[in-house]
Amino acid sequence: MLPMPDMTPIQGELQGQVMAALWRLGAGTVEQVRAELPPRYRGAYTTVQTVLNRLGERGLLDRAREGRGIVYRPAMSEAEYLSGTIRRTLAGASSDARQAALASILGGLGRDELSNLQELAQEAQAQRRRS
Repeated sequence: MLPMPDMTPIQGELQGQVMAALWRLGAGTVEQVRAELPPRYRGAYTTVQTVLNRLGERGLLDRAREGRGIVYRPAMSEAEYLSGTIRRTLAGASSDARQAALASILGGLGRDELSNLQELAQEAQAQRRRS
C-alpha cells in the first residue's frame, strides 16, 4: 500500500461528487468530469475547474498538461482514501470505542461481504510481511 499523502478530507457534496466521478473515470479533463457528474452537481465549467484545482492543491488530485488541456487524476484510489480517513478517525478514539465501531461495521456486513473482507485482510497481512 502506498503511503497516504498528508491531505485534508473531502469537504462538501460537490467535492465528493467530483472525486467520485474521477474515481470512476480514472482521469479526465474539466469537461469530462463535468459530464460524469449527476445533473444536480453539473455546475458551470469554471465551478468544476475551481473544485478540481482546490482538490489538487490539497493533495487529492494530480494534474498534468496534455495537449492544450489539463488532465486530473486521483492521487490515490477510493479504497486508499477511505481507509486513510477511517484510520485517522479511529486514531483519536479509545481502544474500546475503536473496537465497538469496527464490530458495529462488521456486524452490518452480509455473509459474502465478510468472506471477501477476510480474503482482502489476508492479502494485506501477507503484503505487510513481505514489506
